[in-house]
Amino acid sequence: MNVVAGSFEDLEVTFYGGPFAERKRAMIAPSYFQPDAEAFEIVLIEIDYPQKFVTLQHQHILGTIMSLGIERDQLGDIVVDDRIQFTLTKQLESYIILELTKIKGASVKLNSIPIKDMIQSKEHWQSFETTVSGLRLDVVLKEMVRKSRSIAKQLIDKKRVKVNHTVIDAADFQLDSGDLLSIQGFGRAMITDIGGKTKKDKIRISYKTLFK
Repeated sequence: MNVVAGSFEDLEVTFYGGPFAERKRAMIAPSYFQPDAEAFEIVLIEIDYPQKFVTLQHQHILGTIMSLGIERDQLGDIVVDDRIQFTLTKQLESYIILELTKIKGASVKLNSIPIKDMIQSKEHWQSFETTVSGLRLDVVLKEMVRKSRSIAKQLIDKKRVKVNHTVIDAADFQLDSGDLLSIQGFGRAMITDIGGKTKKDKIRISYKTLFK
């Protein structure tokens, strides 16, 4: 996207997803235009649920939302703490409030709240940047766990790797930006950005990990 904007002198790229957001929307606009939060058409939703009777985790929220037919790229951060919040594109606000009434069997109520009230996750993810020869699961996984490619393949073959909460046993599975990996024995990792290619034809990627 920066490459596109860089081709025109009067265009700039601006990113926003909320005060503490990891996942952000991008806007390409003339340099004289300074977009405010509303211009990105993002809404913040808070989930009201019976905390005494059910424990909700990130995968429960993501899985339920995607089961409604909502694509991952329409959804921003999901923050699970003392409160549960997530962001998504404004065009889906009415739909999700109407349709999402249960998570993990528990009745829930969704409320739109001001984006300025977004909470900051207490999880301490570490961010990294690297280059890879391709977006195959085994190629990216070896970078994330900092092991050899053969060990990465063993993890995949032994069904110890999930992508977006689904076990993937194919080493050549193609990853994409926003994919969440659960790696048994290590923890979680997420691809946060896929950039352009280097002069040696390698792909630049950014990712973060929450390892044990």
